[in-house]
Amino acid sequence: MPSRQDAFIERIFQSPGCEFKPAAYWFWHSIPSRDLTGRQLEDFRDKGFGRIYIQARLAMPLDDYLSETFVAAYKDAVEAAKTLGLRVGIYDDYNWISGQAAGRTVRGRDELRERHLFWSETSERTGRVSGIVTSWTSGMGKDILDWQYDEGYPAWCDWKVEAAVLHPAEDISSLDRILPFPGAVTIAGSSDQHCEFRLSGDIPAGMKATVFLSARSRTSRIINYLLPEAAQAFITQGLEPLVSVLGGLIPDPIDQIFYDQPAPGFYHWDQKTGNLENSLPFSAGLARSMVAQTGRPLETTLLSLVRDIGPSTAAIRANAYGALSRQMNEAFFGTLRAWAEDKGLSLSGHEILPHVGSFSLNGTFKGIDPRIAPAVDFFGIDAYRHLTAADANNFIAQLSPKLADSVARANGRSRCMLETYATAERTLVRAAGQWELTLETLRNHLIRMHFLGMRQSIWHGLYLSDGNADPRPFVNPRFDFAPGINFEPWWPFHDLLAEETARLSAFLEPAHPLTRVAIFYPLQTAWAEGPTHAHADHTGAWCSALLEKRIDFLFVSEDAVANAAVNGSLIEISGQTFDAVVLPAVTAVKDSKAIRSLERYKKAGGQVWSSGCGQQFLTIDDGAQISDPSTVKLDVPPADADIALLQSGFGQRGPILQTGAEAKFWRWLGEDASGWRLALFNDSREPLTEIFALCSGFDVEIWSCATGAVERHGSSSQVSVSLEPYELICLRLAPSSTKSSELALTSTLAIPTLPEDHEIVLDDGWTLRFEEEREAVAIRVDRGWDGQGFEARSGTAIYSRTIITQRPGRWLLELPAVHTAASVTVDARSSGRRGWGPYRFNLGRLEPGAHVIEVAVSSTAANKYYAGTPFKGDADDPAGLSKPPILFFLGH
Repeated sequence: MPSRQDAFIERIFQSPGCEFKPAAYWFWHSIPSRDLTGRQLEDFRDKGFGRIYIQARLAMPLDDYLSETFVAAYKDAVEAAKTLGLRVGIYDDYNWISGQAAGRTVRGRDELRERHLFWSETSERTGRVSGIVTSWTSGMGKDILDWQYDEGYPAWCDWKVEAAVLHPAEDISSLDRILPFPGAVTIAGSSDQHCEFRLSGDIPAGMKATVFLSARSRTSRIINYLLPEAAQAFITQGLEPLVSVLGGLIPDPIDQIFYDQPAPGFYHWDQKTGNLENSLPFSAGLARSMVAQTGRPLETTLLSLVRDIGPSTAAIRANAYGALSRQMNEAFFGTLRAWAEDKGLSLSGHEILPHVGSFSLNGTFKGIDPRIAPAVDFFGIDAYRHLTAADANNFIAQLSPKLADSVARANGRSRCMLETYATAERTLVRAAGQWELTLETLRNHLIRMHFLGMRQSIWHGLYLSDGNADPRPFVNPRFDFAPGINFEPWWPFHDLLAEETARLSAFLEPAHPLTRVAIFYPLQTAWAEGPTHAHADHTGAWCSALLEKRIDFLFVSEDAVANAAVNGSLIEISGQTFDAVVLPAVTAVKDSKAIRSLERYKKAGGQVWSSGCGQQFLTIDDGAQISDPSTVKLDVPPADADIALLQSGFGQRGPILQTGAEAKFWRWLGEDASGWRLALFNDSREPLTEIFALCSGFDVEIWSCATGAVERHGSSSQVSVSLEPYELICLRLAPSSTKSSELALTSTLAIPTLPEDHEIVLDDGWTLRFEEEREAVAIRVDRGWDGQGFEARSGTAIYSRTIITQRPGRWLLELPAVHTAASVTVDARSSGRRGWGPYRFNLGRLEPGAHVIEVAVSSTAANKYYAGTPFKGDADDPAGLSKPPILFFLGH
């Protein structure tokens, strides 16, 4: 008999709350009617969503955003959501890049527009900054520029000379070679795109002058995130107009506010040189903070960001970026959090993640320097949130949820919300998205993300409308990071995915993951070295290598390591216990405390590994050197043999004895209040079996994420688990004192071994009728309908044929290749729905005679929406059945 607590947890698993159900951005391309709002919200609820964020997109005219009509429609939508039992989060801005309020924040407040620092080296009496561009934004096209900038481009004004410094033209060996420029530096002329300056004095031979100039963008709608008054203006202009009319709907159903990628512009110019890849957001307050933090004059501090200025470079540079990060975090996130708490809302959201879609810390956004934005100090940023969030790009395993789970645990929480957005892989226009997305691909992705630390998925997004055939990205809803999955033909099957993944999340929730490796987050190294340094790729290599061996890990901050508790060969950091600590190409640390902690751990018998670094680390606080405390030092990223050696040093922890993990078996293992929770996912196209030798006897339960059922199997000390392709299983293991036996868990989806005459291939006699049509046509089932004259057709079509059974008994229908979701009826009686493989349907008992089988197949929307556009790619997407169905007689 389960305990009262266990019974409560089981009920949550069977009927998960909204915190586990999928959430979504709801893209508003125009102001919707009350009728459309109600119908769509009811549809979202019925398809398994638990939370909605209303997000005005670029198709909506700027002037409509936060208008009286918009606010009234917003309130109508929230009231309808409450009636339907949906939760609502306030998405805090128009399109994305929080802080703009669609330009309202800076309207009449030019002093709040972003200000940046540029620099130029010269050996002459004159110099200039010119050719300023924003490749990051302009690469997305004119419509994005028109959204972010008045007049459609960044124009600059209010130029100021902030510092000028003399230094050797070549290498700078020490700080005493750096001198303030002795003469005056004046602005000689400027325009929207350039500034010329003049120096009153000669530059000595062998020397150069670097002049630092700041300018305010007179056209940018992006705020200066260093100014708390800019954040307050954003609240006044962008959030209060909504919240002021929604007070009675807070905290039910509105309980949180969500920000999205607040960041300055990323600018380049012709004269840019040095380590810093973009212009630097700037304010007078930042200048003071940098000087106070570095203990150096402003000109020396700024020069360290650009050039190597000798042995002190890394310390000055890291301290300067630390000052920038703290001021930006406090000015924007601190102001926003205080307001949210005053309103009774939780603050969540995500910053720019340069690692999105990869494991390397800077593996994705190559054209930016994340140090100038809230995009490096993830532990520090998360301290301002009440709920941790991140984003993921496309449908592969990646760093985002794991790092987000790590920062959450460091700040006293766990797991995260994770937005997933799709970008095109068949065209360079990334916003064209992936209308070819299948429910199977989405499901597999979400399962992986849950295993990596996601509590709740956020889909980007559900669409108000599906746009038109105009191949203009962003402003045409159809090509605004598609797909809007509620316009996918397979949308009616989404509830199957929602129920399964919500239960998976609820199953994982009560347990603490069994983490073996702590990866030291190299914050000071990132600040000191920059985004192209080896720490980024080494971090990704460690993540990939550990995952390949199914060794769980988390990231830990330097502060947490400094306060770690050592227990022999184990170390406890941020409430998690680890068997080893990894330092990925670390070159700098804040101070000696974390390294001393690792030295104690090493002396107690712990494993400390490092890769890609020297024998010494720089301590940023005093500029001293401290020895690498590692037990094993690698010059290169870890190889399989290194991971095997690392793993061989782990002690026995958890219920599973040391056994090799099947490479394609995702494994999540965690300890709850009275036992262990084990989730397994066969991430392959082949059936797989894994055998687990347990350290003692455990009562084994299967918790079915598909149905919510809990099946108890008694005590076992060895469990064999067989899974079909992409099958998920969740097991609860409770210590048992009863006699144990071996337990073989076979898949309920597997087809039993049958005589050859029990199998009938249905390769002919089929007709096809599209759902919206009356006429049926003869169709082949060895290829999809896309290859039979229906190349531009997307939707649902019904395959039909009559079968003749010769004997009474139980029958099963297998569809070997389906694109992409299917439901089956026999004699108008439902035999089930499948949104992913294996597509097997229990037809029940059939008597001898004629029976009509109908297979309704829903494709993706790709062939319809990409037809006649430059986004189509080289081939049509598969649609329908592409291999003949097979009928199996299971016996009497």
